[in-house]
Amino acid sequence: MQLIQLKLKKDAKIAKYISLIRKFDPTISVAQIKNNIENNSYAISFDLHYYDVLEDLQGIDRKLVFRHLISQLIAEGAQLNIYDIYGKLWTLEFLDNWLNTMQEISEQTERDIDLEEE
Repeated sequence: MQLIQLKLKKDAKIAKYISLIRKFDPTISVAQIKNNIENNSYAISFDLHYYDVLEDLQGIDRKLVFRHLISQLIAEGAQLNIYDIYGKLWTLEFLDNWLNTMQEISEQTERDIDLEEE
């Protein structure tokens, strides 16, 4: 499990941040997200090893969707911090590098499987 958690600084655009987070994960209540932001707790968490067969068949990569959520929050002016499960602060560059590495590993695995089938 590679859990990534976001903390957002409370500001006047909190309603917009909540809306974006709810779009990504509608299972988290508006009240819970608001409470987490106001109390400087993690507003949202995401397991970077998350995998769903149906989403994969539909071509949906939730890791990229999560990364897009971060981009949207930043574009709206959110001041956010990214933490791993151990409370270590991650930079956006580190997260992007991690996601790229995971994508490369996945592609290499698929190539290896295809070669074995031949």
